[in-house]
Amino acid sequence: MEQLVNKVNSIIGGLKGILLAAAGLLIIAQIVFGSVGFDVVGNLTALINSFIGSGASLVSVIAGIIVLGLLSD
Repeated sequence: MEQLVNKVNSIIGGLKGILLAAAGLLIIAQIVFGSVGFDVVGNLTALINSFIGSGASLVSVIAGIIVLGLLSD
């Protein structure tokens, strides 16, 4: 059972690394080439505003803290 948990944690950690690297690459590509098809920076801005913007509540701030905790290594 412990081996299964370790394997799942390893897979999730690897997937998280790939997705964060892809997000970073997409942000840099959008800065260099501009918005082509979809707006990565705008989507991230909207996500952050939903956590701490004008319509945010205590629940959204707590959700933002949880997301930051999941993204930290």
